[in-house]
Amino acid sequence: MHSKQQTTRRRFMGQTLGTVAAANVSSWFSAEPAPAAEVRPAAASGKRLLLSQLGGDRATGYVMSNKIARRDGNLLCTWLDVERQNQWAVVDPVRGEIVRTGAVGERRVDNHCGAAIATDTDGTLHLLIGAHHGAFVYYRMLPDKQEWEPVEDGRAVGKSATYPSLICDGSGTLHVTYRLETKGRDPQLHYCRRPKGGKWSEPRALVRMAVSEHSWLTNAIEVGESGRLHVVFSNTLPVPGQGADARYFGASHLYSDDSGLTWRQFGDAEPLTLPADARGLKRIESPAMPPERIEAHYSQSGALALTSYYHKMALSNPVVDQRGRPWVVLHNILTGDALLYRCEDERRWVAIPLRESVQALLPGYRIRHCGQLSRHRVGTIEVVLMVSPEAEVAWGATGTTLVRLVVDADGRITHQEMVCPPEPGVPNWLPSLERWYPHAPIERPALLYTRGINAGGGAKNINDVKTEVWLQLPTVGS
Repeated sequence: MHSKQQTTRRRFMGQTLGTVAAANVSSWFSAEPAPAAEVRPAAASGKRLLLSQLGGDRATGYVMSNKIARRDGNLLCTWLDVERQNQWAVVDPVRGEIVRTGAVGERRVDNHCGAAIATDTDGTLHLLIGAHHGAFVYYRMLPDKQEWEPVEDGRAVGKSATYPSLICDGSGTLHVTYRLETKGRDPQLHYCRRPKGGKWSEPRALVRMAVSEHSWLTNAIEVGESGRLHVVFSNTLPVPGQGADARYFGASHLYSDDSGLTWRQFGDAEPLTLPADARGLKRIESPAMPPERIEAHYSQSGALALTSYYHKMALSNPVVDQRGRPWVVLHNILTGDALLYRCEDERRWVAIPLRESVQALLPGYRIRHCGQLSRHRVGTIEVVLMVSPEAEVAWGATGTTLVRLVVDADGRITHQEMVCPPEPGVPNWLPSLERWYPHAPIERPALLYTRGINAGGGAKNINDVKTEVWLQLPTVGS
């Protein structure tokens, strides 16, 4: 069996964080285990449930991969455990109980191999098990079933693939974008599709990046109510006149109105010739190169330090509002800042500053990598941000915590709250905010996140660090 099901009942722990499993850290990583957590004052309006104390150090990563779906009024959540096995749990949000758990697929090669979930029009749940420079594996859970089943044509989706972003459109077609790299270099944005009742397509290159080094693309795909597909990705560029080591950290957007057959940018009369050269693409933030987004000397040294590679983690996932406008968070890791962009009239991107709202809750904190976006049924936009003290700049630094913001259709921030108070010895990070689907609307999104240290990329991304996996129910203000 590909899914070993267990049945369990566990009550909500409210605002209590519970105790953290002592982290067994490999010899190359020097850190003390996180202490047992105390009961703390309530920071957020949503109840929280501890799903696991055996999560891996990237349990709920990454930003482009949705990890929460609805089934018969329950929440189905997935994460990667310390043994690199994808786990899942079904939660009854009314009773406050975990009602079913299991594993899906085989043990994976490293901590980059978490799953991505999408919901079909008929209630089928689709799941791609992640890979790291490999192939994804496709499973589904039919509406009348409670187990994941492998699909014949889904044994090897994608090539040299990492970071799946999976959606299902209103016709039941699956779409996935991912990063392809050859021997850790020459990054490309790739795309596959699977029509309802059909088979997975061969991979198609959408964009060839302008830099040849190992790169984050923070690639993510979304679909609007019209069926239009939106893709966002980090667009790292050389800087003319500033030497071979200079890098500009920006982002670009593509869209498709024919279910992924052709791709365009806003304002262009003709579709792009694929693969597009990233140098020639319009950027979300500006046609110019703002100096605050330029790093003069790109560095790839230091396994646990915040190297230049991490500066490419520039984006949240996108979300599409009731008017068909795409929204996305664009980060600047160099400055610890972020802007929420929305596109008006299919021609101009309007920026909404976010740092002030974060610092109203946590003075002196900065915004770090990989925010998350979703929608409420009433049309408001929800943002979840990872934040940390100004001096703590590493990805998943101790003291990192999560902030939720609610934004109205005009870009006004109407509500802000912490998910949990900062903890000096441990990060609360890697948020996964439940995605919005036009054919499966939700009142408000649930939130999954990891409590525990980041072991870094040493030892080929294999370690025995244990973390906690937490679920916060969707009761944030509107």
